[in-house]
Amino acid sequence: MTQTYLYAIIPTGAQLVFAVAGLDNDQDEVYTIPHQDLAAVVSVSPLAEYRGLPRDQAARYLVAHQRVVEAVMREYPLLPLKFGTVLPDKAGVRRLLAQGEALFSATLARLTDLVQMEVVVFWDLSDVFQQIGQEERIVQLKTQIAGRPPEATVAERIALGQQVQAALEQRRTALRDRLLPSLQEPARDLVVNPLMDDSMVANVALLLDPAGRAALDQRLELLDQTFAGRLTLRRVGPLPPYSFATVEVQATSFAAVDAARRQLNLGQAAVPGEIKRAYHQLAGQLHPDHNPGDPAAETRMAALTGACELLLAYATAEVGESSGTVCQFDRHTVEQTLLIGLRRQAAPR
Repeated sequence: MTQTYLYAIIPTGAQLVFAVAGLDNDQDEVYTIPHQDLAAVVSVSPLAEYRGLPRDQAARYLVAHQRVVEAVMREYPLLPLKFGTVLPDKAGVRRLLAQGEALFSATLARLTDLVQMEVVVFWDLSDVFQQIGQEERIVQLKTQIAGRPPEATVAERIALGQQVQAALEQRRTALRDRLLPSLQEPARDLVVNPLMDDSMVANVALLLDPAGRAALDQRLELLDQTFAGRLTLRRVGPLPPYSFATVEVQATSFAAVDAARRQLNLGQAAVPGEIKRAYHQLAGQLHPDHNPGDPAAETRMAALTGACELLLAYATAEVGESSGTVCQFDRHTVEQTLLIGLRRQAAPR
C-alpha cells in the first residue's frame, strides 16, 4: 500500500504542487493535501519506516527532507514535521489536519515572520590546549610524569587527562557565558544545541523577527572584533523553526490503549477525570511506600503510571482539553485518533 510522507504544515487551503523533488527522486511530486485553511506538504513515501536505517541511507533521506522543507519555506510560513513522519493515506493526513487544527493555526500565527538562525562558535583547539599546558597544575603533573616509564605513571596520566578536560570545559563555559547574553538579546527565543566536538564553543538556535536578524548580524560583527580572530563565528539560515516547533505524530495502538484501560479497571468510555481518579485509587494500593519489601512494587507502579499517561494523552487527542467530555475506547475510535505533539528539539543534521 502506498503511504504518504509528511514534510510540513502551511497556512493555506489550496491544492499546490511545489517545484522540488521529494524524498525518492525527481519524479516524486511534492504537493499539498488541504483541510479548511491548512494544508500538509506531502509526497509518496518510499519507505514505511525510517527508524533504524543505516546511517548513510538515513542521511540521504534527511537531506532530501530538509531540502523540501526549506524550498516550501521560501513561499509559505510553515510548521516542520519530524523527519520520518508517515501516514497510511490521504484520509489519515486530513484527520491530522482536522484534529490538530487549533494547535497548528495558533502556532503558525505565533511564528509569523519569524525564522530560525543558527550560530556556531569555534575556537582554535590547538591554541587552547597550548594555553592549558602552561597552567601551573598541568605543568606540575607533567613534571611528575617526565622521565618515568608509562607503567609507573598510569595514575598521574589519568589525572593529567582529567585536569586538561576540566580546564577545557572551564574555559568553554566562561566563553559561552560571555557569548550567550549577546546572542540571546535580539532573539524571541533560544535553544542551546549539543556540541558536536571539542572544536565548538557554542551551538545555538535563535528565533528571530526581521529586526532581530539585522541586530544579530551587528552582534556577530561586534563579537568578531571583540575576540580579534580568537573565535570563528558562523551563522546558518534562515531555516524553518525546527528547534522551536516541530510537529510529532504518532498513530494510536488499540492493543496498548486497551491494555492500559484494563490496567486501570476502566470501562469502554471515561472522562479524563475518571482516568485520574482510577490511577490515584490504584496508586494508593500499589505504591512502593505501601508495599515495603516487595521487589516488584516499583515495576508495577511504573507500569500503572505509564498506563495513566497513555490514556490521558489519548483522551486529550480524542476529545481535546475538556475534562468533562467522554472519551471512547473502542477499536475504531482509537485507531482513528492520532497523538499530536509540538516539540522543542535540536535541529536535524
